[in-house]
Amino acid sequence: MINKQVFEFPITYTNDFASLALGWGAHETVANECHNAGIKKALIVTSGLKGTGIVEEIRQILIAGGVAVEVFDGVSSNPKDKEVEAGFKVFQEAECDGVVSVGGGSSHDAGKAIRALHANPDQYICDMVATIDPPWMELMGKYNPVTLPQITVNTTAGTGAECTFCAAIINTSIPAKHLVLIPGLAPKIALVDPCLIRMMPQDLAAWTGFDALSHAFESYVARPSSPFNQAVMIKVIKMVSDNLREFSRNRMNANACEQMAWAASMAGIGLNFGGGVGLVHGLGHGISVLANAHHGLANASVAIPVERYNQSACPERFAEMAQAMGVDTWGLTKAQASDKWFEEIERLLDDLDIETGNLGERFGLKKEDATHIVKHQYANDFAREGNPKDFVFEECVNVLESLI
Repeated sequence: MINKQVFEFPITYTNDFASLALGWGAHETVANECHNAGIKKALIVTSGLKGTGIVEEIRQILIAGGVAVEVFDGVSSNPKDKEVEAGFKVFQEAECDGVVSVGGGSSHDAGKAIRALHANPDQYICDMVATIDPPWMELMGKYNPVTLPQITVNTTAGTGAECTFCAAIINTSIPAKHLVLIPGLAPKIALVDPCLIRMMPQDLAAWTGFDALSHAFESYVARPSSPFNQAVMIKVIKMVSDNLREFSRNRMNANACEQMAWAASMAGIGLNFGGGVGLVHGLGHGISVLANAHHGLANASVAIPVERYNQSACPERFAEMAQAMGVDTWGLTKAQASDKWFEEIERLLDDLDIETGNLGERFGLKKEDATHIVKHQYANDFAREGNPKDFVFEECVNVLESLI
């Protein structure tokens, strides 16, 4: 018999993800996709996207295509349990039979969570989450699988939530952001249209773009990362490095816009091939909860010092990522080459006008918040298993405290 215990992660699992329709004008097919999915009355789930006209356009396309519509625009930048419950109530009262989420990760995740409640109406949404203890794979069997269809119409290039099989929702009683994860949660199809994505303001373009990059680099260095996952993520790293600066400064740069759209969705799909994320997301989620900060901005604000903490565990992977960002590492040791990745990330953040650290002044965090975030956000989150370094509570608290 083979002793499988010598392997930390002896089996790599892939997960369901949405079909992807990416291209100029893709959003115009939303009514057709609803018909394909059997949706006769759609609940549009969105943050509102005020001033863009996007929600109204999607609504009109659906109505013209023979799909009845109800709108729930009560989703915030970091979706909360109460918002999901409110959206589910609207869904029930309007007698909808499907979801069309319009926006970025917050809208898509809220839409997924509403579908989870539809399958499990007597459950609290944040009970259906991925945890280490008790093991989430054992808990999933308690819940009915999601059968309600969802079409995602993407308006940002960053989260990858339009494709993924989980939903990040804030448990307001703790508070902490959890990943809702039950079978069938992935949307049916994602419509990713650069026409809509280029309507983001500069800061949001930068923040969401870095979120895509953080999915890629965290997943690439993660302990359970697979060859499948790494092949996708190293390409994403190159694409973001080559295009995010131009895209954030000029969303009308058609090539940069389209490349960022591809990179963001590829990173989301890549997460389904093993790897996961780590301490950057673990701390970033906690910061976004306590400070109501944009998730991508929170990740960017801690990326360099957190990965410096991880660097010694896998310097060769940081070196490979530096090469993907265009750095010539010929003649350098692995440690020297890995340093080059940090130099490139620092240069990118400077070009995007994103500051590292200073979390107290920028987000109002206090030293005691570090303990709360590590205890209630990271310690029992599956991101802990993905991080290159073993979990040591005091070390993680110290890393975050040093940034406050």
